[in-house]
Amino acid sequence: MAVNPWFSQWNYHLLQIFFRWVPHTAFADKYCDLFILDPLLSTWIFAACFYRFWTKDDEQTARRRQCLVQAVVAFGVAVVVTLLLRPWIHWPAPVLNPNFQPLFPRYLWGDGSENCFPSHSTLAYFMIAAGFWPLHRRLSALLAAMAFCFVSLPRVYAGGHYPIDVLFSCVLGILTLVAVWTLPASFTDRTLPTEGNFQGVAWDLVFFLWVFELGEGFRGTGLLLRAAQRLLWRNLSF
Repeated sequence: MAVNPWFSQWNYHLLQIFFRWVPHTAFADKYCDLFILDPLLSTWIFAACFYRFWTKDDEQTARRRQCLVQAVVAFGVAVVVTLLLRPWIHWPAPVLNPNFQPLFPRYLWGDGSENCFPSHSTLAYFMIAAGFWPLHRRLSALLAAMAFCFVSLPRVYAGGHYPIDVLFSCVLGILTLVAVWTLPASFTDRTLPTEGNFQGVAWDLVFFLWVFELGEGFRGTGLLLRAAQRLLWRNLSF
């Protein structure tokens, strides 16, 4: 496994500047953990905005839903891209990297993922924020800033991600959104739910699960994927 991320010196220098302005203290680490672990402080605002824009009933309902579906489709495509890249591009979190560990308190060493590229949390919430751009540009910019401050920075501060992980996620999110926005409208129209039948009920359930997972930071989805992965490996080992 590669030890250092792309642009290693740039990442190291940027982290040095960051920690010079916001040094590690017990108080700062505590509130950083709160933003990471408590979705009410970081991610539920995205779910609330998504729910509000989806359920508002007026003459713009169809257009709003189409834009929101485009953001979700783009997010799904971007996740697939990252999963295809992870076997070939990977590096351990800074707190597992001997070259970066001196930047962090010793009690953080040993935490983090063996493969932290890219930042999927940033990818999810930055893309949802950017997806509001055609609907409400001020809200989109505000949510993007919140994704950076309350989702990305705490994870970088705790040593879970490098700056390049966050930057790559943002660039990939923008490129994927632009690609989906250029698709014919009929492509996303087919994904819009219908009401008053079984399909409509199924879509309501999917919508509820999506908003809940969006608010909870996709913790449930992560647990299910890890369980499925363990089950798959167990079956393959027989």
